[in-house]
Amino acid sequence: MTAAPLPVMIAIGQLGRGGAERQIHELVSRLDRSRFRITVVTFEPGGHYQPLLEAAGAEVIVLDKRGAGELTVVPRMAGLMRRRGIRAAHAFLFPASWRAVAAARLAGVRGVACAVRSTGVWMNRRHRMMDKAALRRARVVVANAPAVKRDILERTGMPSDRVRVIFNGVDAEVFHPGASPLRPEWLAGEAGPPVNLVGFVGSLRAAKDPDLFVRIAATVSRRIPTARFVITGGGPLRAELEQRAASLGLANGRLRFMGERGDIPDVLRALDLLVVSSVREGCCNVILEAMSSGIPVVATRVGGNPDLVEEGRSGWLFPYGDEAAGAERVAGLLADPEEARRMGRQALEQAGRYSTTTMVSQTCALYEELAE
Repeated sequence: MTAAPLPVMIAIGQLGRGGAERQIHELVSRLDRSRFRITVVTFEPGGHYQPLLEAAGAEVIVLDKRGAGELTVVPRMAGLMRRRGIRAAHAFLFPASWRAVAAARLAGVRGVACAVRSTGVWMNRRHRMMDKAALRRARVVVANAPAVKRDILERTGMPSDRVRVIFNGVDAEVFHPGASPLRPEWLAGEAGPPVNLVGFVGSLRAAKDPDLFVRIAATVSRRIPTARFVITGGGPLRAELEQRAASLGLANGRLRFMGERGDIPDVLRALDLLVVSSVREGCCNVILEAMSSGIPVVATRVGGNPDLVEEGRSGWLFPYGDEAAGAERVAGLLADPEEARRMGRQALEQAGRYSTTTMVSQTCALYEELAE
């Protein structure tokens, strides 16, 4: 007799564009429906990934926490766990983790995993206390990079064997080297010497510090007049960044804002170099995607970035906030295209370690362990 699919709940605060949300979609779209029955719970309606998850075969349930709804989210979540017979719950990020742990205790669900996606430097004192309590009550904590695991152990005092590392996965069938139709479009009208295209891809929010990218671009532009820069992504800092770029002399096509786009594989293939200027990171998706596209990376030495970028091999790291060091690394690669191509080839080779197949396989094993 065939066993019934294991009922699993995946919880996350919202389903807008973001790295954790993207990894949930990568996971859910590849899970074997004969083995797992997936319910995705979120606390905000709508979001880019909600219809995509539903199309992938998951039921998405919104437990709206706006207004007075916050007071009943945990009991509503517990009731849903009981009605669905949930045996394994996987909560992504702090807003979902503490609610899922509390709901599981009410519902009598023992198999709870909390996924931590970056180091905890952003948290205030209250958040740190709540996060520590939730993680210590989870059966397993999943970090997406060794640096994230070290941070969890340091701030919670948990036993090392209760914190697992499952790296994010990148789909090599989607992110791969090749020509991009965007490059000739973005560089139309450029005459004279060959032009280098340097990109930032991410949310225009403080955690990604796109302002640092703009300042690096200004420094590099003065040294290498043929360098051009693009920022792909949306967020609340865009107007401020546009003003900053203009004040630093990056007008007349030197730096362009492309907004949110659905063609990130082509965006990356259009670039000669990706810059990651984040304040904090776990296993940075766009670094993996650039590496899988054969693009070298210059990134801040924060969080899990040193776990991904092999310095001098697949790219370079620089201290967060040190725009001079970042500009030096970017300018050095632009001035030595053969070195940049070598790093791109080595980045592509290294990216093979981070497959979606491996990520899905390890997560499936976790769900079955949680249900025991």
